[in-house]
Amino acid sequence: MMTVHPLSTETYALAEGPVWDPVAERLLWVDIPTGRVMEGAFDGDLTVTATHTLPCMVGAVVPAADGSLLTAAEYGFATLGPDLAMGPRVLSDGAPSRLNDGACDPAGRFLAGGMARDDRRGQERLYRLELDGSVSVVAEGLTISNGLGWSPDGRTFYNVDSVPGVVWARPYDVESGETGAPREILRVDDGLPDGMAVDVEGNLWIAIWGRGEVRRLSPGGRLLSTVKVPAPKVSSVTFAGSTLVITTAGGGLFATGTDVTGLPSNPWRGPVPLPSPQESPLS
Repeated sequence: MMTVHPLSTETYALAEGPVWDPVAERLLWVDIPTGRVMEGAFDGDLTVTATHTLPCMVGAVVPAADGSLLTAAEYGFATLGPDLAMGPRVLSDGAPSRLNDGACDPAGRFLAGGMARDDRRGQERLYRLELDGSVSVVAEGLTISNGLGWSPDGRTFYNVDSVPGVVWARPYDVESGETGAPREILRVDDGLPDGMAVDVEGNLWIAIWGRGEVRRLSPGGRLLSTVKVPAPKVSSVTFAGSTLVITTAGGGLFATGTDVTGLPSNPWRGPVPLPSPQESPLS
């Protein structure tokens, strides 16, 4: 049994989207409803070194190749360098949806999906911010788009839809960005699958919201092991080497040592700052 220990004394409303940036040796994460993006020094202990506050909710953050940050803000994308630069929008102001979890593919494109803020089902999309700053749609029919990941060879793309509890896998062409037909590899019925990370062996580590667990699963969805977390609302995970960092809602950050290392995070390799915001959401 892996022993989990707390990393933070601060309690977050909804800490999410942890990312280990190996180049800058920093941990990144967000607190969604407060619009905060945190940077931390992590060497077994975690020290918050910088906090950025957006004028809206923020669903995810990733490092950019130049050291700045790219975020999935409430209705679109934004970069954080010396200044905040709002970029392409995909949702309209006041929409009953917001952007949620996000991650970069091995080519450096940024994917982030929408989540319904009401009882609508199957109306959200997974968007991709292309390297030229344009936006495309990768998947439709989602309700709460959540964890994203790629196999070690980049040829399989995984994405979570939390409300139906499904983890999807589909072929992925890193060079072109084309995707194949999705197949269901896992359906969770005793909690909600949330954020995920992939290790160097190709296994998936998925946070299970409502269960206080992180589950390690084979690429085919077979349960390999379970990490117990002393907070029920486990939201996401990332690897800092062989250390698994875990975020929660209504709690702090936690960590545990593992017997495997995670795949390194992919930075955003597109323009910084982003192109000017679109006047209307993507249709």
